Amino acid sequence: MILSLTKKSIVSKFFEIFKGVFAGRSIEYISVELRELENVFALLVLGSFIGLPSPPTVISLRLLPYMGKELLVMTRVSERLDDMLGEMAGLFDIT
Repeated sequence: MILSLTKKSIVSKFFEIFKGVFAGRSIEYISVELRELENVFALLVLGSFIGLPSPPTVISLRLLPYMGKELLVMTRVSERLDDMLGEMAGLFDIT
């Protein structure tokens, strides 16, 4: 009886750890996906910086207050375009 309780507790601890690891990885993947979607959104709204057709000016001006972070990221990336190591560090968000 005591032996079966310890086996159950060991199995339940294992599954708790297993669940925690996958929950942490899932959050990490979702945060990376969110960052990439923000980058795509910034390119759609501010695409004129790289030669893409931009949306109407009224829409861009209304969205501009929400684009502060994206503007900073785009200027940092444009400053180090000739530095491949810097560009790779930018992909991994290393400052």
